[in-house]
Formats: sequence, structure tokens, C-alpha cells
Amino acid sequence: MRKQIFMFAILQFLMGNFLFYLTLMLMYIRSLFFFLLYLKCRIIYRKQINFRGFGVVCAMKGSNILFSNKGGRKINIFSHPFSNMFGLSQRCIIVAKNGGKIVINEGVGMSGCTIYSMESITIGRNTDIGSGCKIIDNDFHPLPYSERYPVERLDLLKKRPVVIGEGCFLGANSIILKGTTLGKNVVVGAGSVVSGTFPDNVIIAGNPARIIKDNKE
Repeated sequence: MRKQIFMFAILQFLMGNFLFYLTLMLMYIRSLFFFLLYLKCRIIYRKQINFRGFGVVCAMKGSNILFSNKGGRKINIFSHPFSNMFGLSQRCIIVAKNGGKIVINEGVGMSGCTIYSMESITIGRNTDIGSGCKIIDNDFHPLPYSERYPVERLDLLKKRPVVIGEGCFLGANSIILKGTTLGKNVVVGAGSVVSGTFPDNVIIAGNPARIIKDNKE
């Protein structure tokens, strides 16, 4: 009986270690996969983009991500924890799917933000996007319960283009919702939730965001 218990304990130990090392190996393989994607992205866009850390840039079939630096200024995509002293809670995630299109123009800088398109997102040149900012042109999930359960109806998902003007500054942890249009030189306060159309040269803040003052030079 003792021998059987001992053998059972040994078997459990070996199985536990096997599962542990298998999980560890899969984690390393996953990290290697993302590292190779990162290197490929750096090679393809080396003349246009300055990458720091492992960001995620992914255009699904039928979708498109365009980086444009016709004026020569590089686009900065920062995902490394020490690339922004404000602190990064995530890597940069830039994803276009289901026919979405993202256009990022020259001189744009971003740190640990998410840009997720299923319609159209355009970011004007020399715009700064703060840590934790989210830019989304869709509701991510259908809002009515009947469209989410028992089968999620993504074909009924509401989507509207997002346009960010030239020289804007989107504060940390701000959220830019579908259908938003920002003019030139618009500053968005940290933590704001933005929806609607705003003119040039204003500072907006709050939930929902409203104009709080002019930002004319």
C-alpha cells in the first residue's frame, strides 16, 4: 500500500512538472512569435516608424493600416515601460478588422494606447496620443441584449468614422468614441470621454467632454 502511495506521489510530481515546463515552453514560443512579428514590422516600416517595445500592429483580411510620413517626420509608437515616464499600463495596440481602415500621419506620437477600427480612423499629423488613450470607431459589442445573446450579431454593430485633426493632444486615459471629429489643435483633458464634433483650437474635458476654453496661439 505504501509503495502504491509513493508511486502515485511520484507520478503526480512528474505530471505537475511536465505541465509546468510545457506551459513555460508555450509562453516562450508565444513570446518568440510576437518578437518575430515585431522585428518584421520594424523592418517593413523602419523609414516611417520609431518603435520602442513590443507593440501590436495588425490589419485583418480586408482591412488596412496606412502609415504616412510624406513630410519626413517619423511616427513614434512607444510600448516600452520606460518610454513614457507617466507610466504605461499596456503596449500600443493598433488593430483594423472587418473592413476597418486606419490612417496615421507623419509626426504622430503615441504611448501605450489602443486604436481599434472596424470603419475608419484618421489621425492628423503631429498629434500626440497619451498613455492609456483609446480610439474606437465602433461599439465593440452590439448594445441590445437580444443582439448579443445567444449569438453575437456583429453585422448589427454600430460604427462611425473617427477623425482626429492636425496637432491635437489626447490626454492620458481619454476615450475617443465612434463618430468623433476633432479639429486642429484640440487638447483633450486626461480621462475624458469624447463623442461628437469639436472645432479647431479648443480645450475639451469631462464625461461627456465639453469645451472648457479656447486654445488659440
